[in-house]
Amino acid sequence: MSGLPVLISSSLVRSVAVSILPGLDQAQTNSKIFLIVRIRETNIVARDFSAFLELLDHLYGRSCRDDFRSYARSERGHFTFSKCRQGSWELIAERALGLASGSSPFVIIWLALKYLPSATLALSSAYNQYEQGRLTRVNRQRIREEVKRDVELSRLTPTQRAEVARIIENISKQEASLMPRVRRFMADSFLDVKALVTKKHEDET
Repeated sequence: MSGLPVLISSSLVRSVAVSILPGLDQAQTNSKIFLIVRIRETNIVARDFSAFLELLDHLYGRSCRDDFRSYARSERGHFTFSKCRQGSWELIAERALGLASGSSPFVIIWLALKYLPSATLALSSAYNQYEQGRLTRVNRQRIREEVKRDVELSRLTPTQRAEVARIIENISKQEASLMPRVRRFMADSFLDVKALVTKKHEDET
């Protein structure tokens, strides 16, 4: 596992954040962003669930630090769910909005949970460099097409859709050891992910 961060342009963060966070343009800097991950409440496979949670932690760390290894060594500041609601389980994380870049970690996690299931071709199955290149191109094309069909992100430019595909593909490579278990969990137990922004004194979740 590399210590490289998840690289994302500020323009893509802004475009995605505005699309998935209604009211962001009117939000004050003391607002909070909530990320709500919904999963099934029964038949949760522990080892696959642990890989899913580890992926979220890694994505958060890679988007908050220039060197993921410094995040991994730190005893504080890790990705945290502030609460869990029953029904289908809702795992709720919150983060102060602060400056515009404050939404970046949650934007990256949101994109990963939306589009990792589309990156179903494992590069580890490729038997030579040519095959790896072919699978990479196929994966990126599939992700671009899915982003294009997504109503929430319909305003992204072709360049931004290509950047989303690159980010998802890079995450698949960086977290290759987790991907088989993550994909199983997402196929069997993951339901959806959403984000919202509220004023600091409100609790809309």
